Amino acid sequence: MDYTGKKISVLGDSVSTFKGITKDDPNTFYGNHAIEVGGFSGVEDTWWMRVINGLGGVFERDNAFSGSCVTDGYGLGRGMCTHERTGALGDPDVILIFAGANDIGFGVPEDTFRRSYALMLDRLREKYPAAELWCGTIVNGVKVLDDEPYFMGEDPATPPEPFSSIIRECAAAAGANVVDMAASGVLYDAIDGCHPTAGGMAQLAGLWLEAIRSR
Repeated sequence: MDYTGKKISVLGDSVSTFKGITKDDPNTFYGNHAIEVGGFSGVEDTWWMRVINGLGGVFERDNAFSGSCVTDGYGLGRGMCTHERTGALGDPDVILIFAGANDIGFGVPEDTFRRSYALMLDRLREKYPAAELWCGTIVNGVKVLDDEPYFMGEDPATPPEPFSSIIRECAAAAGANVVDMAASGVLYDAIDGCHPTAGGMAQLAGLWLEAIRSR
């Protein structure tokens, strides 16, 4: 499929934030410090802008902030399953959804996550019936910067299963597409074991582009 000129929006958590694009407050992880230590030259180094540019698409809207869960009532801010989040993506032709790691981190039960993810996709379908949906499964990073502390203790790895299986299941039921990063076995370079460096963003973007181009 040709994505040239297609309007592409992003729904996600801290991994999809960037200063000047998402809220410039504590809920934007990629502010001055992370941009500097992560080796970013600009927003074009994020996973999502790499995907948009790689497809020849046009950036529409990024609705992401740190600590954000799919499930409402957990984490920081409103959950991605709410009308507030699903309804704030502009007028996209394509929606990239990269979420779920915080649901694991904040202890969301599997059945609750399943209902929330399905609800999120249902509301996106209702709001943007012609949009193409792409759902990323959960993937782990490896801390590569010695001077940066681990984000979540000495063993920050987020188990991709069974939450990635739930994402696959919900996407199939909703007729959405999956970028199965969990199945790839890739461990991306991360500032703190969680948030990608610019190089880690390139690794993630490569998985997204491979999946979308091979559809």
